[in-house]
Amino acid sequence: MKNKWLMIATVLAVFSIVRLAYMSVDPSGRYAVKDGVLDLSGWDPAASKVIALRGEWTFYPGVLLMPEQGEPLIQTGAAVQSLKVPGGWDRVISPGKQTSYGYGTYKLSIKLPPGEHHTYGIRVQVVRTAHKLYIDGKLAGQRGVPGINRQTTVPEVEPYTVRWTPEGDKTEIVITAANFDYGRLGGLFEDIRFGEAVALDRETKLRSIGNLFFMGFYAVSGLFFFTLYAYRRERKELLYFSTFFWFSLLFWATHGERLLFWMLPGINYDWQTKMQTLSSLGLYGSLFLFACAMFPEYGRALTQKTLLAILAASIIFTLVTDVSVFSQFEHLLMLSDVPLFFYAFAALVSRSSDREGGAVYTWIAAACILMESLLQALNYWGYSPGTPVPPLERIVFIVAMGLFIAHRFFTGMKQIEVMSQKLLVADRLKNDFLANTSQELRLPLHGMINLAQLMIEEGESGSRDAGTQDRLALLVTTGRRLAHMLDDILDLSKLNDGEVELKLRAVDIRMVINGILEAMRYMADGRIIFANRTESGVPHLLADERRLMQILFNLLHYAIKAGAKGTVSVRAEPAADERSVRVIMCAAREGTPMRTEVSEISLDISRKLIQLLGGELELGDDAAESDIVIAFVLPSAPTVGAVEENEELDWRSEIAAAKRADALDSASPRARTTPTPMDTPKALIVDDDTVELRVMMNLLEKEGLQVVVATDGLQGLRELESGGDWELVVLDVMLPGMSGYDLCRRIRATRSFYDLPVLFLTARSQPADLLVGFDAGANDYVTQPIDASEFRARAKTLLKMKRSIGERLHMEMAFIQAQIKPHFLYNTLNTIASLSETDPDKTRELLVGFGNYLRSSFDLRNLDKRVPFSKEWALVQSYLQIEQARFGDRMQVEVELPEFADFQLPPLSVQPLVENALRHGILPRFEGGHLTIRVSKEEEGYHIRVIDDGVGFPPGKAEAVLEGIARSDGIGLRNVHRRLINVYGAGLKIWSERGVGTEVMFTVPTEIRTNEEEAQ
Repeated sequence: MKNKWLMIATVLAVFSIVRLAYMSVDPSGRYAVKDGVLDLSGWDPAASKVIALRGEWTFYPGVLLMPEQGEPLIQTGAAVQSLKVPGGWDRVISPGKQTSYGYGTYKLSIKLPPGEHHTYGIRVQVVRTAHKLYIDGKLAGQRGVPGINRQTTVPEVEPYTVRWTPEGDKTEIVITAANFDYGRLGGLFEDIRFGEAVALDRETKLRSIGNLFFMGFYAVSGLFFFTLYAYRRERKELLYFSTFFWFSLLFWATHGERLLFWMLPGINYDWQTKMQTLSSLGLYGSLFLFACAMFPEYGRALTQKTLLAILAASIIFTLVTDVSVFSQFEHLLMLSDVPLFFYAFAALVSRSSDREGGAVYTWIAAACILMESLLQALNYWGYSPGTPVPPLERIVFIVAMGLFIAHRFFTGMKQIEVMSQKLLVADRLKNDFLANTSQELRLPLHGMINLAQLMIEEGESGSRDAGTQDRLALLVTTGRRLAHMLDDILDLSKLNDGEVELKLRAVDIRMVINGILEAMRYMADGRIIFANRTESGVPHLLADERRLMQILFNLLHYAIKAGAKGTVSVRAEPAADERSVRVIMCAAREGTPMRTEVSEISLDISRKLIQLLGGELELGDDAAESDIVIAFVLPSAPTVGAVEENEELDWRSEIAAAKRADALDSASPRARTTPTPMDTPKALIVDDDTVELRVMMNLLEKEGLQVVVATDGLQGLRELESGGDWELVVLDVMLPGMSGYDLCRRIRATRSFYDLPVLFLTARSQPADLLVGFDAGANDYVTQPIDASEFRARAKTLLKMKRSIGERLHMEMAFIQAQIKPHFLYNTLNTIASLSETDPDKTRELLVGFGNYLRSSFDLRNLDKRVPFSKEWALVQSYLQIEQARFGDRMQVEVELPEFADFQLPPLSVQPLVENALRHGILPRFEGGHLTIRVSKEEEGYHIRVIDDGVGFPPGKAEAVLEGIARSDGIGLRNVHRRLINVYGAGLKIWSERGVGTEVMFTVPTEIRTNEEEAQ
């Protein structure tokens, strides 16, 4: 083990030494600037790399010289010094004091290789904080405006490249610079790169690509760890590690090539500098927080809070002060990062010394951040490496910590898996023990209860005293409670093992509550009042009725043990999501809760059953509260009256069916029953079992129906298409020619659930079979072999439903007829009377139209299901004729009808739409409007449109009218919409815009006609 750590330490030390040695090598060292002259006469521009113009430049402090083009810069009377570049001018810019504020001129003469002329380039990185670049006396580049004071200086720092072709073997570079904004290290702070233009461009592109690569790496890594944190909010180290990447991204975007400022040129110098400083503070701050979260056992809370306070003060100081202020204290700001760094470093080293799994990663990470901090310090103090290298230390640190996090995660997962296996084994042994013990106790316990009950009955004759009888009754009560506890233990064991089977169906929660409360009233013996506060109309639950009763019983029992007094109310109501039902139990508390192991087990069972049913239990029975509130939410049933799944067959029904079949005549099942009046409602039975056909025929004939039978699906389809007033269809699922599912789908293409009920016959009652049938459009199911009483009850229910809905629709039709407003009659008669003196012919025409309108409106055939379009159109014409006479030019009517409109539709389905368009769309406008009635024949049927350019519906009003939730002075649109849905399965479609107009459309489907070959 010691050899392993020694090897790791040796590798890290060698890496650091090589790293520092490599950085100290300056490939351009042989071409150093001396006394303001760089001799490159022996340099090969094509073969050599880009060099840094390092060395002693000629510097003129306190003057801004402007050379003449083509003439060398010669300045007399000014102090001339040699100044090392790169580096600050703080010690020479102002005689007698050290400051970064001032201005001056740099000069460099370069002796170029003789012979062929080349195109050269210069890359300027950082000149604080404004400068102009002159090459051979010509202004070649500029950032900001250098001046002699802060008022005349405009700061700007941004890298750029200049290219030029010298005319001789010598060139002169002059840089005039000024700094009145940054508090330390003014002047040429970073290398100025020089070389052939092609080589310089290549190096610049590589540096930019490297910057972009690392920025992308930091962005992706930050997003990755932030996503991990979103899934594991308790792991704060993931958030801080993600923050470390984001600040690294900001650091790389604001340093080096400064790509962020290139992409966002609107950021001024002040905020550029603040962002650079904040990125450094944020890096060390996020590293500190990461170490605190990663190794919470290290350090003290007071130390951590103190360091965070120092960091927060540094950030606030940077944000609120000007760059000229906080930059003077930059060394103090950087020093505030030192304790953060050492804390993180110490935490990593401390974790590494534990010799636990993953310690090698923390060793590597600690060495990397130490090396990274050393390099950053050297760069801060003005040392620039001769050879630019990528931030390998930071990359290795990130990889090492990523591996450490992964190691910790997988180690934790392995421990959890081992513990889970142990817990599963222990839980299984516990459940087996409880189940076996409960089973062994059940039989003797019930024997004791029965014997005690017999003794009580024997003692009622007076052979025992009252005290003995009371003690025996207590024994029976206690035994039954213990038996109930054993049942709960067995249920809990089954729930834990996942062996509970649910029989889901639509359950009337109001009725279930009533039944449970009746039992609770009997058990409470008047000491507690139980009240059902559930209102009628609450959606049915999709639940197992037996398990739902168990849940309610257990929770009510738990409420009593929790100290319920007075009245215990139970209320079921639709939940907020409208897809579930919320059941709430409320009671006042009295005294101290008497919770027992029995009540806690019952509560646990109820919670698990509710979760198994797809719900959630909510307890609000804290002993400190004055009220007990227990609630749970279960999903509501999608349909009411759903068939109970997995219901056991009563085989006696088959014997009863056979006896009835023997009592009937042997007539062919294909023949219709004895003649009945033509207007008698009809029922269709499609089944290939002759015995069941005879039984069902007899039962439906007793309901006053004319029964038509068919033995295959195609024959049944033809019977339906032959017309007639069909009341009920009974379909076997398995039929020759066309299955019952397909036939039901063909029926639902034109007839709704309420318009023609369908009762399915099936020999299977598995959930999958039931779902397929309901999806095809069935209203109900009867299991084969049929039970006569069950079949009759289900058929009668469907017939009553259909007739009830039909009667309601007829009443609404009558109501529509009664909606002929008195003011409409009054105005119409006044119009006729006024025209009688001026235009007798028009008067007679209006009287005829008005009579036709009244006759059509009160025609009893309007209560029929369908009428010819010609009859409906005659009513519309009469209505339009009257309204045209009343309002004249205020209404313009356009009619577009097909040449042959031979189809039927529900009565009073077009005229209410036309009336609505006039009364509520066109006539409210003073100038009136235009009404278009268009009937077109399309592939799927006839499209009927009523279009107006009136006032239009407000947003959401049209949908509200159709749904019946908006206030209206009539039921026309709503009634038409519902009747169309009942007949065709689809209602009105409305497009409307306020102030533009409204279009109302519905479709009358083409009658489905199919031959046997097509169906097959």
